[in-house]
Amino acid sequence: MSAELDLARQFIEDHPADAASVLEQVTFGEAAALLALLDPSLASRAVGRISATLAVESLKLMDNAQVAGLLERLPLDYAARMLRRADTDTREVWLNTLPAERGEMLRRKLRFPPGTAGYLADPLVLSLPQDMLVSEAEKHMHRSAERAYYYIYVVDREQRLVGALDIRELMQAQGKQPLSEVMRRELVRLPANTDIMTLLTHPGWRDLDALPVVDTEGVFFGIVRHRTVRQLSQNLGGQAEVEPVVSALVNLGELYWTGMAAFLAGVSATGGAALPPRRSSAAKY
Repeated sequence: MSAELDLARQFIEDHPADAASVLEQVTFGEAAALLALLDPSLASRAVGRISATLAVESLKLMDNAQVAGLLERLPLDYAARMLRRADTDTREVWLNTLPAERGEMLRRKLRFPPGTAGYLADPLVLSLPQDMLVSEAEKHMHRSAERAYYYIYVVDREQRLVGALDIRELMQAQGKQPLSEVMRRELVRLPANTDIMTLLTHPGWRDLDALPVVDTEGVFFGIVRHRTVRQLSQNLGGQAEVEPVVSALVNLGELYWTGMAAFLAGVSATGGAALPPRRSSAAKY
């Protein structure tokens, strides 16, 4: 089965969307068996394209540590959609298995319904304490470059948003100054329960590329980016486009599909009666 597994891995690597289509057509047990054999980073490429409801049913048959590995690597929005479709007990087990920071980010998203600022907020943005020196803040900005946006957000020790400054202002400040002395205190704050239409028409977009989101106590949730709002606007206007089928599938698809089918047949043969019954294409979820 090793050669067939290698082929299945290559299929997922090259055509994750089509691999997701395969996984949606087999039993939950077969899908779980394959995902359990893959590196979490690779498995997440396919899982991230499966219907969230179907993905949950497959992941429920996997070891919780394996599920945590997948949830760590999935985009936060998709991981949150999956968790919403899990029953309460399963959702809590998975959240408790995740690293603390990732689990807390997902819990925050789950506190607010889709379409609100709290749900849409990206928490992976740099925020620093107000008593930190500018020199230390510069070091953190370089260490966490992937989290640095145009603005550095400043919080107190209770994680409440108290100010912000842009990167240029940070670089021009004196190294021994605390951030509280150089930050701007007057800034736009979006309540986490802000709805889509209010968000779309917010006047802050005239001057800013991102708006910070806070809860009722002022705790910093993250930011909503202007590009996220533009995408929402297009979707509401019915302009969302359907991704075309990958052209390479025409030439390579038959080989890959044959290999995947052979591998899954092997999994089914070894798993036998332990696997759930095959789903009908007419099944409702």
